[in-house]
Amino acid sequence: MSQVKVNGFQMFSIIFLFELGSAILVGLAKDAKQDAWIAVLLATGLGCLLYLVYIKLYNMYPSLTLISYLQNILGKYVGWLIGLLYVVYFIYIASRVLHDFEELLVMTAYRSSSYLTIGIIMVICVMYAAFQGLEVFFRISELCFFIIVFMLLSLMFLEIASGIVEIHHLRPVLEHGWGPIFKSVFPSTLTFPFGEMITFTMLLPFLNKQETAKKAGIIALALSGIVLTLIAFMHVAVVGADVRMRSAFPLLSAVSYINIADFIQRLDIVVIISMVLLGFVKITVFFFCAIIGTAELFHIKERKKLIYPMGVMVLIFSLIIAPNYIEHIIEGVKIVPYYLHLPLQIVLPILLLIVAWIRQKAKGVSIG
Repeated sequence: MSQVKVNGFQMFSIIFLFELGSAILVGLAKDAKQDAWIAVLLATGLGCLLYLVYIKLYNMYPSLTLISYLQNILGKYVGWLIGLLYVVYFIYIASRVLHDFEELLVMTAYRSSSYLTIGIIMVICVMYAAFQGLEVFFRISELCFFIIVFMLLSLMFLEIASGIVEIHHLRPVLEHGWGPIFKSVFPSTLTFPFGEMITFTMLLPFLNKQETAKKAGIIALALSGIVLTLIAFMHVAVVGADVRMRSAFPLLSAVSYINIADFIQRLDIVVIISMVLLGFVKITVFFFCAIIGTAELFHIKERKKLIYPMGVMVLIFSLIIAPNYIEHIIEGVKIVPYYLHLPLQIVLPILLLIVAWIRQKAKGVSIG
């Protein structure tokens, strides 16, 4: 590994921001209607269990990224091919998240702008962060963490102060039983955003203390899950389950109801700034993972050489990923969770852990 090292709080901050990312933008577990908050809470618990799988693999190969120990576990050729699949996956998801935020900005703040213009500006910011390096990016995450927490707490307080929170919107609880909740949790809410923690199998080796990986990750996952649960709770309580389900951006819909003395209102811009900041963090994490993975697969020592071509790829894919926003959402709900997230986030890591355990057991190596 390179000399780049980050501390536990920086890792905690980046995980927290990453998990909120686009999940806070599009809303989670919409199919569970007024029970969405229950589905998000359950998914948080399962997400923490899934993260323990990633941590176990990290503890077995603390100095290696996912791309490297794939080849150790599955052999040079099979591991290399699956590693390439993960790199393509990182690029694709980065493009999807970028497209989400292109849609947000064009639909809300910059209606006369094109997706290309917004995409170029965001990709330039991501590329700049990549040129500055992981350490700088992780340090900035500490500041971003406090900004986002302050903004979210302020918005929740203003919603309560406005008197727009209607608890009756949350009833009846479990109107259709546990079926819709479980269906909403798996695979959709579990894999997005909690299963996307697979990206941190590429970043955990940069920690300065190996023992902080588990604690920082679990606390960040639990806290982000609680925040997402509260947001889902508030969205339903403010706008109702039906409006939330139809809304492209539920957070914007809920905030638009805020009105205190006809003075504090129209806080959309605060939400948009917060969302863009979170989107930048999430895209950059996927971007770094794609660059690190590509460099390891093709034995490229100067990773910065990959920044320009990778940036262009992410931008182009974000523009051609779907003909319109409806198709983009359908693809994200009906195809991506089953054919990409499920095998790459859950099935393969569990299989890797089993194979690695068997191989080390056969060699008589103690597994911590």
